[in-house]
Amino acid sequence: MKVFFDTSALVTAVVDQLPNHGAALECYRRFAQPRRSGSVAVCSTHVIAESYAALTALPLARRIQPAEAARLIEENFLEHLEVIPLSTADYKAAIARVATLGLRSGAIYDALHVRCAERAGCDRILTYNTADFARLAPPDIEVVTP
Repeated sequence: MKVFFDTSALVTAVVDQLPNHGAALECYRRFAQPRRSGSVAVCSTHVIAESYAALTALPLARRIQPAEAARLIEENFLEHLEVIPLSTADYKAAIARVATLGLRSGAIYDALHVRCAERAGCDRILTYNTADFARLAPPDIEVVTP
C-alpha cells in the first residue's frame, strides 16, 4: 500500500501536546517503516514547508522553536518518507481542479496534496481534514484519518 501523509497527520504524529497524537504516531510508525509494513509512505515538498510553518506557529504550552522544528522534519519526515517534488504541471492541474469545482482560497493547498498523491500512485491520503480532501480526491484514493 502507498499512503500520502498530509501536514495535519504528520504534525500531529510528532507533537505530543496535540489531541490524537497517539493515533497519528501509531499510524506514522506503521506506514513509515516499510520493513514492518511493506508499505510506502510519501508526502510532497509542499507538506514539508507547511509542516515547518505549522510546527513553529502552534500555540502550545511548550512552543516549538525553529531549530527544533527543523530537526523534527529532518529526522522524522525527510529520513522516513518519500518526498515528492511538485512540478509546474502539478500546480496547473491543482489550480484547474479547484477552479472547476468553484473552490476558493486555501483549497488550492489541499489540491496540491491530492495531485501529488495521484502522481505518486497512492491508495490512501491520511489527514485530519477529511472533508476538505474528500471533495478533491478521485474515487480510487481513500481519504481517512490516522
